[in-house]
Amino acid sequence: MRTPYRITWEIELEADDPVHAARKALALHRDPRSWATVFTIHPHGDTQALTVDLDPKHLDPSGNGTPRVTPA
Repeated sequence: MRTPYRITWEIELEADDPVHAARKALALHRDPRSWATVFTIHPHGDTQALTVDLDPKHLDPSGNGTPRVTPA
């Protein structure tokens, strides 16, 4: 049985307005060269969130490297 998760990704950036900020964030997140590889994972029913870094050594932005999982 699969477990449901809520996953968040955060970034701080400057923009002219909220829509422009969302578009900039989306462009960064979809860029295959982006280092946006750190996510906060909230397992369903669990109060302890986890931080998952899919590329902690900044060697492979594809996210296919060895991940680091730590308590959030």
